[in-house]
Amino acid sequence: MIDILNVIYTTLSKNDIIHTTCEERIKYYDFPGTGDSTKTFLLIIPLDVPIPTNFSSNESRMEDFLVQIDVQSNDRLIVKKIQDEVRKEMKQIGFGQLAGGLDEYFPETGRFVDARKYSGLSYKLYQ
Repeated sequence: MIDILNVIYTTLSKNDIIHTTCEERIKYYDFPGTGDSTKTFLLIIPLDVPIPTNFSSNESRMEDFLVQIDVQSNDRLIVKKIQDEVRKEMKQIGFGQLAGGLDEYFPETGRFVDARKYSGLSYKLYQ
């Protein structure tokens, strides 16, 4: 089994721009209510279960993953800069951006949200 959330988390955390801006505010699924939501944060959200694919001898050799990466901040340009870095890092681990997503400002929270979907295959040969 591949813990793709941890792979993505580790990859994004190693990016200097993402790490400097988000610090320890890179989370899975949801941002905790006790977290500092006044600063920029990033969420990694699985949108589906891994789908087995590329079979050999009736064994799945790859899994297809679908995730969403949300960046939220009170600064629109920071959101765009972080998402640009996310796209580069996701490409490095074999994920491509899909159509659709969210690019909005929420006046009730004063936050900009940019949510993008990514799909990628991960090898299971050595698992």
